[in-house]
Amino acid sequence: MGPAASASANLRGGRPETPVLEARELAVFGAIEVGHLRLHAGEVELLPFDGHLVNVHLGVPNHAVQRRNGRTHGGIRITGAVDVMPAGTPAYFRMEAASEHACMLIADRFVRRVAREAGADPDSFEVAPFFDAPDPHIERVGMSLLSEMKTRGLGGELFAESLANVLALHLLRSHSSLGRASRRRVGSEGGGYSGRSLGRATDYINDNLSRKLTLAEIAGAARMSPHHFARSFKKDTGLSPHRYVVQRRVERAKALLANTDLTVFEVAKAVGFANHSHLSSHVRRLLGVSPGALRRDGAR
Repeated sequence: MGPAASASANLRGGRPETPVLEARELAVFGAIEVGHLRLHAGEVELLPFDGHLVNVHLGVPNHAVQRRNGRTHGGIRITGAVDVMPAGTPAYFRMEAASEHACMLIADRFVRRVAREAGADPDSFEVAPFFDAPDPHIERVGMSLLSEMKTRGLGGELFAESLANVLALHLLRSHSSLGRASRRRVGSEGGGYSGRSLGRATDYINDNLSRKLTLAEIAGAARMSPHHFARSFKKDTGLSPHRYVVQRRVERAKALLANTDLTVFEVAKAVGFANHSHLSSHVRRLLGVSPGALRRDGAR
């Protein structure tokens, strides 16, 4: 592969001569920029953006490696997989095959304005990174914005602004410290350790489900000893770290089976199970149905 390509701090400023860029369409709708990118296999290095970058993978599943904030993640990137890169975050990607993406760059000031209008302190939250996992809500917004970019229908600016509001609210609810805090109240009110430690641990698990996880590395993410972490985690969540990891893998597998065409074997590998039999046994134990039944339910 050749040298890494760079993109500057907004989608419009990205360099068209970068080796991996095959084609690019861009549109600006006030607080949100929308891009439709087709990339060759290769490496891309992104400089910090001046807004929150939300990416939806539109191409066929392929293997990709990404690095952000000193953490490296690799695995099969499925169709519809979503990444959220908070403002000011540099990133590196290496793609083993050609890929296609819908990119949305939403201004930080706009997200904070939406937070204020929703009754939250605009200076008291952070958008959290999200790595290569399904988010059907973001996928729908991205496809609507791409369609608007191409058709430029009546009231396009107004329609795009309404979608930007929807996206900003979803980021606040599902991909920020505001939403995460409300979901993680257990452990933040006098439990065995701080809500922040619990958040770091669960974020690390969710960001690394596709690979083997050890108690030591999860505890390290929480900045605790493995023994103390295991006791505190179970006290505050009711689950051992291992059972929590398995539960999250089953939940993600359920989403993949319902929303993608990946085989059961590919889903098993994408969520960190050793093989399809391992996945099937845990799905049956926790959900009471087979992976095939989950796929049929999703197809209805």
